[in-house]
Amino acid sequence: EPVRKKDISCHRCGGIFSDEWFCTKHKTRKADGVCVICAKPFCNKCGTDVNRLFLCNSHTDYETIEGRARVFGSMDYVRAHVAFTHLKQSGYHPFLYTRQFNPVADQVSITPLRNFGSHPAYELKVLVPFSEVLEAYWVLKKHKFKEI
Repeated sequence: EPVRKKDISCHRCGGIFSDEWFCTKHKTRKADGVCVICAKPFCNKCGTDVNRLFLCNSHTDYETIEGRARVFGSMDYVRAHVAFTHLKQSGYHPFLYTRQFNPVADQVSITPLRNFGSHPAYELKVLVPFSEVLEAYWVLKKHKFKEI
């Protein structure tokens, strides 16, 4: 994505283009990146690169896929679609993602496959753009959806 002259960081990867930013927690340390989830600058003690994205220590557990982060997941088709709809109606830009499990390639237990008989087991993931993650999480919490 093109970088504008006024940009001091990349909102897609968290890279910093200026030496003038300092860590949010350690005010005397230069920032090494901007967390793509919370958009705050952090040093390498408070954040790290995860799959070529800079995330603060509080957000390293988020699963990220192509500029989006997972805010909800379920193997229940209806529940995932209801979460998706709540976010859509609240003005966010959710994306529903799924990939069938391959027990050999993914090295997952075959238990989920047994639980679903002959039906393929898969998780539906609700993803939102990085800039919407924190607000989308609260929308889902308000509607009694727990992050899975």
